[in-house]
Amino acid sequence: MASDAPDEWRTLRREVLATNPYWSYVRDAFALPDGREGTYFYVQSAGSVMVVPVLDDGRLLLVRQYRYLNRREGLEFPGGGQKPGSDALSAAQAELGEETGYTAGQWEKLGGLNPCKGVTDEWCTIFLARALTPEAAVADDPFEVTVPLAVPPEQIDALIAAGEIWCGITIAAWCLARGRL
Repeated sequence: MASDAPDEWRTLRREVLATNPYWSYVRDAFALPDGREGTYFYVQSAGSVMVVPVLDDGRLLLVRQYRYLNRREGLEFPGGGQKPGSDALSAAQAELGEETGYTAGQWEKLGGLNPCKGVTDEWCTIFLARALTPEAAVADDPFEVTVPLAVPPEQIDALIAAGEIWCGITIAAWCLARGRL
């Protein structure tokens, strides 16, 4: 339920505790409307994108990728962080090329979401990409190794149930895309 109050929690102080090319770790001191004060730690980012690429034969292009924090591989749609000042579509186009080696002739914005609303202010914009053309992949991140895999859409739910697809943003993107395929 939306509130009429434009700023229920007032930021008193903001301190950036650590930063890297992808995000910053921030501590805010805040005041509630009743005057009580508190501290909130969170990850601040320029945003992220995810692409649901559809090949001409209807299969979806996912990438197999190792995720350090979970110490496991998984299948996910291509995506990644936005650089500060970049727009979501440009970031999505770059991520598709870097992770799959494809470009897309048709782009449709499906929606957006916050991947972990209590931990980050990140907004992930999700796109459907069609009219794919293979190009040479341009790896931009030496710590990110992806292997593209074409999957029929009717297998996605089974891959989620089997734990092969465990990325929350990929699962949310699938929910947004499945009605448009």
